[in-house]
Amino acid sequence: MTALGSLFTFIGRILIGIILIAHGWQKLMVWGVPTTAQNFSQMGIPLPQVAAWYATIVELVGGILLILGLALPLVGLAVAINMAGAILFVHLPHGLFAPNGFELPLAVGAAALAMGFNGGNWSIDHAVFGRRGRRGRKPADEATTWDRPSDTY
Repeated sequence: MTALGSLFTFIGRILIGIILIAHGWQKLMVWGVPTTAQNFSQMGIPLPQVAAWYATIVELVGGILLILGLALPLVGLAVAINMAGAILFVHLPHGLFAPNGFELPLAVGAAALAMGFNGGNWSIDHAVFGRRGRRGRKPADEATTWDRPSDTY
């Protein structure tokens, strides 16, 4: 990834992280998890108490981890699952467009997936796992001749 690509990926992680942190903070500190669970129950969300805690933790902690670039694939999947629930149980009947439609959770979920699986070079994940990636594979430019297809048989 180029330096410019890493910069814009980092900016994207920060911006999506801020949105997530704000929503998680709202559920935890403004409304409180019990009130969030009560609202989820009124919206017909199954297991509202569990869903309220899941949404609160994923949004607050996931937003922080996204900004730091730590556990990015896990965070991307957790946020995408959270946003899929928001779309299916709350926003879908209202159509695509804001303020009540599903465009915001769709965009946040898609961005979290993209950032989760391509978090850029400016992340804790990259610092820990480096160029070898999460599965310990060598990058293509470091592959041995045994790893490359041969022109001759």
